[in-house]
Amino acid sequence: MSSSSYVGGVSGGPARDYSDFFVLPAASSQRQLWFLCQLDASSNAAYNVVSAVSLAGRLNHVLLQRALNEVVARHESLRTGIGLVDGEPRQVVIPETLVSLPVVEGDVQSLAAEQAAIPFSLDEPPLLRVVLVRESAELHTLIVVIHHIACDGWSTEIFYRDLAMAYGRLASGDLTPLDELPIQYADYVAWQQETLSGEPMRDLVTHWRSALSGVTPLNLPVDRPRDTARRMTGGRLSLPLPDVASVDLVASCWGATRFMVLLAAFKVALARVTGQADVAVGTPVAGRHHPDSEELIGFFANTLVLRTRLPLEESFGAAVVAVRDTCLAAFQHQQMPFDRLVEEMRLPRMLDRNPLFDVMFSMQEQPAVTLELPSLTMAPVSLSSTSAKFDLWLTVVPAAVGVELRLDYDADLYDSATAQAVLAVYRAVLDEVCRDPEVVSGSLPVASEDDLAQVSYWAEGASLPVPDGTVLDLVANEELRARAAELAERLREEGVGGHVVSTPPVASADLVVIALAVFEVGGQFAYGSRHTRDGAFVKASGADWVITTGPRFDPADATTPRSEDVAWQGFSHRDLVTAVTVMRNRLAAGDVVLLAGDPPHLADLFLSEQVTIGDTGSLIIGRAPAWRRLLTDGWTPPPGARLLCRGEVIADDLVDMLRRTGAEVLVAHENPVSAIPIGLAADGLGTPLPNTTRALLDLTGAPAPIGTVGELHLNGAATGQRYRYTRTGDLHFVGYTDNRIVAGDHQVDPAKVEAVLESTEGVRAAAVVAGHVGTETRLVGWLVLDGAKAAASPREQDEFVATTKAKANATLQPHEVPVAFGILPELPRLTDGTVDRAAIAALPGQALLGAVDDTPPRNKTERVVVAIFKDTLPVQEFGVHADFFALGGHSMLAAKVIGRVRDQLGVLVPIRDFFKRSTAAGLAEAVAALEKEKGPKDKGDALRGQLQGMTDKEIEQLLRQLG
Repeated sequence: MSSSSYVGGVSGGPARDYSDFFVLPAASSQRQLWFLCQLDASSNAAYNVVSAVSLAGRLNHVLLQRALNEVVARHESLRTGIGLVDGEPRQVVIPETLVSLPVVEGDVQSLAAEQAAIPFSLDEPPLLRVVLVRESAELHTLIVVIHHIACDGWSTEIFYRDLAMAYGRLASGDLTPLDELPIQYADYVAWQQETLSGEPMRDLVTHWRSALSGVTPLNLPVDRPRDTARRMTGGRLSLPLPDVASVDLVASCWGATRFMVLLAAFKVALARVTGQADVAVGTPVAGRHHPDSEELIGFFANTLVLRTRLPLEESFGAAVVAVRDTCLAAFQHQQMPFDRLVEEMRLPRMLDRNPLFDVMFSMQEQPAVTLELPSLTMAPVSLSSTSAKFDLWLTVVPAAVGVELRLDYDADLYDSATAQAVLAVYRAVLDEVCRDPEVVSGSLPVASEDDLAQVSYWAEGASLPVPDGTVLDLVANEELRARAAELAERLREEGVGGHVVSTPPVASADLVVIALAVFEVGGQFAYGSRHTRDGAFVKASGADWVITTGPRFDPADATTPRSEDVAWQGFSHRDLVTAVTVMRNRLAAGDVVLLAGDPPHLADLFLSEQVTIGDTGSLIIGRAPAWRRLLTDGWTPPPGARLLCRGEVIADDLVDMLRRTGAEVLVAHENPVSAIPIGLAADGLGTPLPNTTRALLDLTGAPAPIGTVGELHLNGAATGQRYRYTRTGDLHFVGYTDNRIVAGDHQVDPAKVEAVLESTEGVRAAAVVAGHVGTETRLVGWLVLDGAKAAASPREQDEFVATTKAKANATLQPHEVPVAFGILPELPRLTDGTVDRAAIAALPGQALLGAVDDTPPRNKTERVVVAIFKDTLPVQEFGVHADFFALGGHSMLAAKVIGRVRDQLGVLVPIRDFFKRSTAAGLAEAVAALEKEKGPKDKGDALRGQLQGMTDKEIEQLLRQLG
């Protein structure tokens, strides 16, 4: 036994004296689960493993009680808890204990749910609770709840087998206790830690880093936003799959197993639902690698991450082969503990998501066994209560005929109908691949008649009574027409017809005149010119002429514009007529239209002579970045105003900001490829705009079914944007078909930025990805330097990066310039030679130059916290704003830091608060806030609290005043 004192866990609690306990090392899986329960107290009960068996016949309650305690005596893990000892979570084992067996009456399902919802105190073993439900004289149900930190699914089978064995012996008069086990769980932990050290662990880390580098979360169709405080409320759906023979036939064709085919179909279904071909799911494995572990109760189960890049453009057979290879490689390296894997991957900490995957897939090979006891039959009972440890968990379980597909889902995120839709997509994929394994994966599933009936895939907008001509047909103002005609005559003389014309920013009325004149001579108007930071004018890209300073061309005959001719920024005259008419129909008599901030665009040209916001106005139009600036500066709309936000990127939080003004809000989504408006509505895209058609198609050109992702086609042309049809028939944006990046309210072409970076002398290659900088998504640039620069000192490299960024600032728009940079020896690449952008995006933040803050501690609390960080972390030079996890910290080190802070500062900071702001400054602020809540105990405490909140300089001044 070990004498040690527990000074309080991460989640608080009284001190524990473990002098009468065995204190032993905890398994890595136990440490991770303990940490999760400390991170979110509500998750404790979610990890209760609840099961039940019926006992039909004549039951001797006393013998069952004795049998139960024999099982507890046999398995040390049933007498084990996890306590924080000397700053480390350890196994604390009671040498012996008795477990009560209360008898109750009531509904089994309700009682099971009630018992499952009661959390355990993890440091107070045994973590086992049993209830015997009396249904009749000869029918009882035993409900057993064991915390997952002490058992797994395999363990429950062992528990009931040993319980049946002990009861049978006692009932037959044999008082011999159950045989002693050759090893206990703690012996297995010691064996595992010895086995997984040195070269074996290095090999495992190398494999899994390569296999999972760049894995990204799935864009799942949640109905409600994620919350950092997860309740893990679960729901369950079931669907029969009687024809497993067809699944086995497909498996035999591709040298795969039933598990692999079912998993491949599930991954294809997830790819179609999310629009992502790179799909990672988790699967549980027994983890019982020691030869004597098969008879033990304990937390052996491990989780494997099965990550596959699906060849969606090929046959389903190719997907099966890809998944087969994924599974074979993963199972060959299944000894890697999942919690250690998470630490090694150094992923950004997200409180609202699981690390590496959000979806589980498992298959139960054999049905639970019915056991015969003296005068009793013990049979498994199916329980309806469930918790949601993941977004979705699909389990394939044996059934009387075939198998059953059982989908558990997080009811806080998904409506039952949405989960049902996901399950229906999976079932449809399975049905179709069993009929034709050569079907293209990206075309699965085929849209059903119900889908086609619910959504018109070539949806047409309403017809508008507008001329099938040019923008000129819309203009009724005689003064505008006269001025435009005068300018058009001048342009004809200059030979502008058929050319692209640009103009500096001018007043709105003159801008309309210029645009109309250009249209009249058959030219293309390319507004979008800008001034550089030094005030110099730059003409729009592709413009041949600039009004009024462009070079002369030889005179040419002016052309007459046609409706299909390009008029302006990708718009044909007919497109622009439609856009203008739609906007005009939104106006009422006497409306004043105001343009917010940015240069006019689309129909704005024809709606107003005002370019700034005044005090009144019925319709105020602005692009998303301009609206964000206005609202951030505290601007409020005039009474009765309607606000129209337009752009290629319109973030949900910006729409919320607009709505909080109390004004009516319209959202106009614009297509970045053809500049044709996609929709105009108060929420979502709304119906197609007049005189347009809209379709959502898969990669084969077929209609995308409800719930799946396809590329939006507008008027027959691909837009490069991906949307998902929701259950209500609305379109939800999910991403792009290319490498475009959304950062804030802007869309960025990384190739453009990379070209500028690579043009810098000393940069051999560059890649730009989206990254989390603080709480926002911003651009991060990664550079591969040439020989001389690569060999430079860190300070010289930092100065070089500053020079590179300055060049980017002078060439690019502000939103196109990366806010942080990192240096790599080479860019990671996929098998086809293209840059692996996902792998780059997942690189740890501490590699970013400038990301390690150098702000020194500013008060006593920060000095203490920084010292604790330095004692814990491998990095020694950093400032108070440097992120703990970016510096090499992980969950277990975070727990140790929290313990040290409590020891030295007397304040227990909830680890969740540390995760929200994982810097020395953030932790110091959390300490100060808790001390303020607690209040000083005496004047000395008050003085110490006052001094602790002061800077060193302020303390020195106070001492001089006192002296």
